[in-house]
Amino acid sequence: MILENEVIWDPERYVLGNYIQNKINDVFLKTIHSKLSGNILDIGCGDGHYTSLLAGKVKHGQVLGIDSSEQMIMHANQQWARTGLSFEVHNIEEFHQPQSFDLALSFWCLHWTNIHISFPNIFHLLKREGKLYAVMSSFSDHSILQTWKELAKQNLYRDLTEQYISPINEQYFYGVINLLNRLPFKRIKLDLKTCRVHLPHIDYYKNLLLTMPFIKRVPSEITDTLVEDMLKAFQTICDRKYGGQLYYETRPIFLEAIK
Repeated sequence: MILENEVIWDPERYVLGNYIQNKINDVFLKTIHSKLSGNILDIGCGDGHYTSLLAGKVKHGQVLGIDSSEQMIMHANQQWARTGLSFEVHNIEEFHQPQSFDLALSFWCLHWTNIHISFPNIFHLLKREGKLYAVMSSFSDHSILQTWKELAKQNLYRDLTEQYISPINEQYFYGVINLLNRLPFKRIKLDLKTCRVHLPHIDYYKNLLLTMPFIKRVPSEITDTLVEDMLKAFQTICDRKYGGQLYYETRPIFLEAIK
């Protein structure tokens, strides 16, 4: 798996690119049967908007959203902080408040971390009987990976396609299973979900691409051309699969663990 560190996030662009993830988050939340109460931690809260929506469902308790991006936390505090909802700059790999939280949530964050550090740390952050609910990428199949493969078929961006079409990523899900089984959680439930999100316009896919960490690593002089070629490749895939209708496909991990 390719870990992306020290990425500068743009909160406004992040909001535009979050359409797909939030649609899947809503599906994931329907699988959570625990009440949102007590001390709740949202790991990788981003701009804070979704955390704010979650906090609105908490009748008895308080929510702390953490993110490693100072820009995101500044935006979150300006827009969403209120009684019972706060935001702080922390990296989950280095955040230490043992046995402080009844519930830990994470949406589309943990796959960007070193899970060999972040998962054990989350275990220690939870109180006894505390619960972790997370949705994260499995890297096994999604529309961005399909787009890279389409570009590879066209012999475009060979260096990038070789980097991002990786057999290591295909095995990521099994690595998550093996790691969690070594931690002393009382119960672990992992589901690999196949999700398909209809996109009203191709700009939704473009906005998602522009928030991806890999786009920050691409030389600036080719960024615009790369994005346009990825959009064309995505449209080609959708033409072939869906008669021109735009659908984003992904197979996220839905995780539930009880300490």
